[in-house]
Amino acid sequence: MANKNDAINSYITDMLALEEHIETALRSQLEDLKDYPAIVGKIKTIHRTVEHHISDLKQLADARGANGATGAIKRAGAVALGFAAGAIDLVRTEGLPKNLRDDYTAFSLATIGYVMLNTVGLALGERDVAELANQFFRDYTRATMTFHNIVPAAVVRYLQEEGLPAQEDVLQEVNRNIEEGWRGQSDKVPDADQTSLARGT
Repeated sequence: MANKNDAINSYITDMLALEEHIETALRSQLEDLKDYPAIVGKIKTIHRTVEHHISDLKQLADARGANGATGAIKRAGAVALGFAAGAIDLVRTEGLPKNLRDDYTAFSLATIGYVMLNTVGLALGERDVAELANQFFRDYTRATMTFHNIVPAAVVRYLQEEGLPAQEDVLQEVNRNIEEGWRGQSDKVPDADQTSLARGT
């Protein structure tokens, strides 16, 4: 990186590129999943959030004179597809549950991307960038938690549509397993010595 601004701008344009990939995929899904109105309603809410992210990131990039968005789009797409096949190219023909799985993967990629942008902003003294990244991080944690609630029911419905004897009464147990899994790990993840990690020691 030539300087601080170039470093920050590269993270901003990477996130803009990723958000644009996600927006395109979600927009296609809104049409493809029209037979699932309850799920489409949730996706519409997330889609609107992504559109706001794109608008705000474009304004931020313009204000900072960030360039190279085309290269960032190619780079972000390559990274995402390397991370998980189909994570950004979400329009699939394998049914609702796998579409939602790929959405979740893309949201997870965006979540850690905003953790990184927040870190860059704070570490390099650009608090406005850091605060925007933190806001968008929280948006994606909410989207991810929403999917925890809708994916199990989508799986059961899809199995039923395939003619399989899937039982809906398992959903309470599945949801309980999810809640207990996350809650049970909250105090078991070892604290990292952040200073040592940053210094490579």
